[in-house]
Amino acid sequence: MQKFSSSSPQETRDVGKKLIELFGKKQIYCLYGPLAAGKTTLVKGMARALNVNRTVVSPSYILLREYVGDSPLFHLDLFRLTDSSEIIEAGLDEYLVDPHGVVAVEWADRAEEILPSKRIDIKIKIGKKNQREFQVKNPTQGTGLV
Repeated sequence: MQKFSSSSPQETRDVGKKLIELFGKKQIYCLYGPLAAGKTTLVKGMARALNVNRTVVSPSYILLREYVGDSPLFHLDLFRLTDSSEIIEAGLDEYLVDPHGVVAVEWADRAEEILPSKRIDIKIKIGKKNQREFQVKNPTQGTGLV
């Protein structure tokens, strides 16, 4: 497991950029953390690494936003869904099969039963004074070590 930390939105965006550099542009990134943990801010950093020229905003009400950059960015927000069956009904499960770009999934715990083993899990913990800790692991690596 790798760990990163930040104490500002800019540092959180820097962590997002670093994740793309480390794990690549054809990857599923599953984001876990409470409200206001910085999930969308992290995706903004991923977008910067991909040279996306649009402003990244949370897709909470529409479930999915697509962005064009060096590689496509598919930003899913599953907060309003309750389980995997709703994800399948909405057709969002097809983004989890074979990523043709970066797939960032906020509230990935809602899709746990249908998530592929080939993915990067990012657990965000909120600390004191706006500190954020990002625990990054790849479930296909057995013990979770990246």
